[in-house]
Formats: sequence, C-alpha cells, structure tokens
Amino acid sequence: MVSAIFGLPDQVSVFGLDVAPFAILLTIIIVVAGFIVAHAIRLLVTRYIGTRLPIDARRTTGRMIYYGVVAIALLSALGVSGLDLSGLFIAGGFAGIIVGFATQSLFSNLISGIFLHIDKPMKIGDPVLITGKLPEVAGIVVEVTALSSRMRMFDGTYVRLPNSDVFLSQIRNFSTAVARRVELTVSIAYKEDTSRVLGLIRKSLDETPQVLVEPAPDLYVDKLADSSVEINVWCWVPFSVWFDMKKKLVEQVKHVLDANGVEMPFPQRVVYISRNEPARPDPGKEPPLDKEPASVGVNVQEMSEHR
Repeated sequence: MVSAIFGLPDQVSVFGLDVAPFAILLTIIIVVAGFIVAHAIRLLVTRYIGTRLPIDARRTTGRMIYYGVVAIALLSALGVSGLDLSGLFIAGGFAGIIVGFATQSLFSNLISGIFLHIDKPMKIGDPVLITGKLPEVAGIVVEVTALSSRMRMFDGTYVRLPNSDVFLSQIRNFSTAVARRVELTVSIAYKEDTSRVLGLIRKSLDETPQVLVEPAPDLYVDKLADSSVEINVWCWVPFSVWFDMKKKLVEQVKHVLDANGVEMPFPQRVVYISRNEPARPDPGKEPPLDKEPASVGVNVQEMSEHR
C-alpha cells in the first residue's frame, strides 16, 4: 500500500530475494540515523561526560560507545529489511564467542582502567606499594593508560602492570599523607640501663629539627631477645624527607650510643661440654698405649665483640 502511494513496485529482487522497497528505504534510514546518533553520543562522552578520564581513556570509551551504537543500528536495520539472515547470525554468534574469549582480558583491563581513573587510588608521580593480586611491587607511577599501568621501580627499572590486576590489588599510596613514621629497632646488651638508653635516644630526636613534635616520638622496650634487648624507635617526619631521614637517623642513633659507651652486641651463644664425658680421640691419630684416656671438660662462651 505504501509502495503504491509513492509509485514504487511492491517487490524488488535483492540478492535473489524479493524485498519491499519501503523496507529497503526504512533500512537505509535506520543505518544513517544510527551513525548520526553514535557520533553525537561519542562527542557527548568525550567532551562533557568523560572529562574526568585521561585523554586516551576518554577516546577509547568514545570509540567503544560509537561502535556499539552502530552495531545496534545495523542489527535493527537488518531486522526490518525482511532478509533471511539466520545463517549469518549463527556464524556471527560463533565468531562472537571466539572473539569474546580472545579479548576477555583486553576488555577486563579496559574496564579496570576506567574504574582506576574514576576512583583515583594513585596518580602520576605517586610512590606506591602494590600487593595482594600481584607480587609486591613498589615504585613511582609513570603512566596509567586504558589497558595498563607503568611504574618506575626504586632500582630504576620499569614495569608494566595489567589494569585488571592493579584494580584487584591493595594499593598503598605513600604520597597522600603529610607526614610518615620512621621505624627503627635498636639492640643493646642486657647489662645496659634501658631507661638511660631511652633517654639518650629521645634527647637526640628532640634535637633533630626534622622530627615532628606532634605526633610525639615513641620509644619502648619491645623484646628480650636471645642476645640483646630490642628497643623500638618510632618518630614522625615530613613525607618529603622520609627517605633521607630514615638513613640519617640510623647513623645518628648509632653515633649517640657509641659516644655514651652503650654496647650493641652481636649474637651470643654459650656452649657447655660435660666434664664427665671422655674426650674423643682424633680419628687420624692413634692414642698412646701407655696412658689411659683422660676425662676432660671445656666451657666455651662466644662473647660478643664491641662495635
């Protein structure tokens, strides 16, 4: 009926199939409209909605939306065309399954990259420690793309991490705090007065300008170890000087204890040999026949050397 109004034939042959001209016209309109709508949505996402994303992730997201809308328009157009495309759909379904399995990790990294940009657990230039899903990775964030994150390790090497693994891992960001705690463990001999040693270390920290007054330094006896008494020294310093102060404070505490005669022992071990056991003869040397083997005992003590 519509064909008669416009003076068109009722059926035309397309690839050996009879199709109504109006169906062909409607198919063309849907395809053209699909491309126009896809282009408009991509511009909307890249220029307005996706402004929080970096430029590469924004473009990738825009392309995905564009091709998705175009695919929906093409399928809709084929649905109204009247063509029997059941065989093509079956083949396309198998191809889609194969492509889906092949690109599963790709899309997983892409989606994880988008969520990393939205959540922002780390940004370029941040020193971070990533644990959990990945083996322990520590370094400076260099780049976060749509598919992967690149880091410069503290030894100068670079590592590329898939975004899906980074997103599922624990990210410890060291740059988000103004101050960071320096933790030291000092071992002293059992003969030393712990109160005196704590006072010496605390005085040294109080005279260090970079050590913060609030939170105050915390010093306490932590453990009675096999060969020494272990003291934990905790103090807070500005984040920008944490690495330098950690190295400096170790040397500073060592110098203070040495200057005041505080012994920091090496591991000690006391070995006792019973006096009732006869000494074992040397296997390469036969004992003299005119003397009976004597019973000997030794008390050996490995004393620690003073630093």
